[in-house]
Order: sequence, then structure tokens, then C-alpha cells
Amino acid sequence: MIRVAIVEDEAAVREQLAGYVQRCTRQYGTLFEVTMFTDGLEILEEYRPVYDIIFLDVEMPQLDGMETARRIRAMDSEVQLIFITNMAQYAIKGYAVGALDYVLKPVPYFAFSQQLQKAVGQLTRRARQYLAVPVDGGMRRLDTAAIYYMESDGHKVCFYTEDGDFIVPGALKAFEEK
Repeated sequence: MIRVAIVEDEAAVREQLAGYVQRCTRQYGTLFEVTMFTDGLEILEEYRPVYDIIFLDVEMPQLDGMETARRIRAMDSEVQLIFITNMAQYAIKGYAVGALDYVLKPVPYFAFSQQLQKAVGQLTRRARQYLAVPVDGGMRRLDTAAIYYMESDGHKVCFYTEDGDFIVPGALKAFEEK
């Protein structure tokens, strides 16, 4: 399950974005857990790096989105930040805090869903684990999620993967540990 935070001072926009997340669940099948905040100070109050994606309004009355993002980045370098703004000039400043992107208000569903899918893709790529195996002429990096199975054949290990089959020298036990 992917944990999403929505930080937005306008209640109608907050509810709209939460509805968009639910719509994405129905459309793409990805499960999300949504937590909503009304201001930057509220999310920062007891912030712990538990969110995967944060949608962050730029203009809020107590603490703006840019300063909120700077403080979040100091505690959490991994979270995907996406700014919600009605002025495109804020987008450039967002890259200074490592924002993935931004969406302009009023927020259309298509633009929102594209940004959410982009963030999910980033999380998926980051979560992959690879195994380096020696093959003829060098090394090959295998995505562990793409390995169907492995079998031992003497002092060789056969990897059966989505990308083809590979026979490498070594013991099955050594690769199992890796």
C-alpha cells in the first residue's frame, strides 16, 4: 500500500484530490492510504518519514508549501513531493527541494493521475533489487523480481528470467544468500 499525504488549506480541493486518489485506485488497481492536512505546520507537527508521496499546496496561510517542503526534506530525503499551485512560476522553486513535479490549479483529474502514476513509477523503480551475476564477457544485472526460478547443475547455476535464461558459475547457496 502506498501512503499519500495531501496538504491543502482549501477543504474543497482537499476532498477533490482525495477523490482523485480513490479514482486512481479503481482505474489502475494500486492501493493508497490517504492522510489529509490543512497546513504545512500540521504535517510537520509530528512528522515521521512514513509517506511515499506528498501533494503539497504552495500557498497556505500559516506555513507555505516551499518552506514545508524544505523542512520535510531535512527529515525525509526519499518522499516524492508534488506541488499543487495556481502559478507556474513556483514550479521552478520546487526543484530546489527535490520535488518530482507540480500540478496547476484548478486540478484536472488527468493531470493529477499522470503525476500520481509518475510518482508510483519512481517508487517502483527504487524498490527493485538487483543481483549481479557473472556471464560470458562480464557481469549482468538481474532484477530479482524478474527471476522465475534458479536451479543448480554441478558447479553452475541456471537463472530462468523474463529476459531469458542464464548459466553462471557458482553455487546455488551463494546466490540464494545474495
